[in-house]
Amino acid sequence: MDRKTWSLEIVPINGPDDLREATRGADLEIVQLKPGKLSGSIRHIGIGNLGISTGQFSSETRVRGTMHRERVVLGTLLDSAGRSTQWWREIRPGDVGVFPAQAEIDVVHGGVTAYLVASIPLPELRSMLTGEEHLADPRFWHTKGVYHTDPFIGAAMLQRLTGIIGNVEKFTAPSGNAADFLRRSIIESFVVGLMGALPSANVRSYTGARLVSEAEDYIDAAGIRPVHISELSSALKVSRRSLHRAFTETLGIGPAAYLRRRRLSAVRSILRRSDTRTISIGDLAFEYGFPQTGRFAAYYRAHFGETPSETLRSNQ
Repeated sequence: MDRKTWSLEIVPINGPDDLREATRGADLEIVQLKPGKLSGSIRHIGIGNLGISTGQFSSETRVRGTMHRERVVLGTLLDSAGRSTQWWREIRPGDVGVFPAQAEIDVVHGGVTAYLVASIPLPELRSMLTGEEHLADPRFWHTKGVYHTDPFIGAAMLQRLTGIIGNVEKFTAPSGNAADFLRRSIIESFVVGLMGALPSANVRSYTGARLVSEAEDYIDAAGIRPVHISELSSALKVSRRSLHRAFTETLGIGPAAYLRRRRLSAVRSILRRSDTRTISIGDLAFEYGFPQTGRFAAYYRAHFGETPSETLRSNQ
């Protein structure tokens, strides 16, 4: 990934003014509510048109202002030592906030707080969500709100987001295809949380086997490029629920598991014909849509009964 599509900046927090741009493009007024030194840090990560800001700070604060002047922002608390509110309503780690461009926020954080927000242009966000009845509607993204996720779904979302962000800084030169998959993976984490908090939509009637065949045709046409479930849903103009029903009824596994197993098989094929001296397993996994190397290794061993390193050594 070149400098045009990848950036990382670490900003130390040594006082309330350093939180004014908690996400790039924000214009916030910060009031520290309790005496003592306000400290922490923020990481601003750019992946193409997706901006990620994640940080932690040490004191109770009141935050007001505009979240982003031009982009939709999705946000969540990663952790909170005290009670936090948005527009005077309690929010919890794992809840998903939706903030349209120029949306006003009004937050109180009751203690040590960790957060993560993602900013993205609305057209790009909508292009990832074509098949979703609620989320494809532009009116949804023009209305600010906080959505309370199921605790189990929220915890899984936080684990996935922190895992991805914790590993992404290790990889500074993935291809454009890997960058696109990574963007989709981050947005997908928020989308899963939102879908669990929204009412079920009426889904398009579709023969399961036919839908699976169309999905496979699309994946085959993509060649070696990793295909994310959000891309598949948008391309076929069906919801994730419809995809999941079709795959489980036809193949006995969900579409996300199916896509993951195809990518695992592609990685294994490369490892079988590669030289141990010239290949990095971590970089290869990242290119094929596995930003969390530990999780990749676990998936690989569970599926093939051997580690990636064992596969690589077997052809020497």
